[in-house]
Amino acid sequence: MRFPSIASVVAALKQAREEVDPGEDMMDVRLQVYSGGAWALRTGSSDYDQDHRGFWGAGSVTASSMVKDLRQTAKDLLEQVQDAYASCGR
Repeated sequence: MRFPSIASVVAALKQAREEVDPGEDMMDVRLQVYSGGAWALRTGSSDYDQDHRGFWGAGSVTASSMVKDLRQTAKDLLEQVQDAYASCGR
C-alpha cells in the first residue's frame, strides 16, 4: 500500500486553509486514501462524503494555521489512515 507523503498532504492542507470561510473558526478535513495509493483531501462537512471506500483520517484546519500546525495535522491524518489500513487485516 502506498501512502501520500507528509509534504503532499501539507500542500493540500495549505490549499484547504485558504478556503476557510472568514466567518468560521475552522474547517473539517479528511484524508481519504484508496487501496491503489490514490488519495484526496476532503473538506467541509462530512455529510457530503458519498465515496466511503479506502482508509480515512480526520482533522481540522483554521485560517491562521501555521505550517508547523499543518505538518502536525498531516502526520495525524496519515497515522489515522495507516492505523485503519493495519486494522483491516491485510
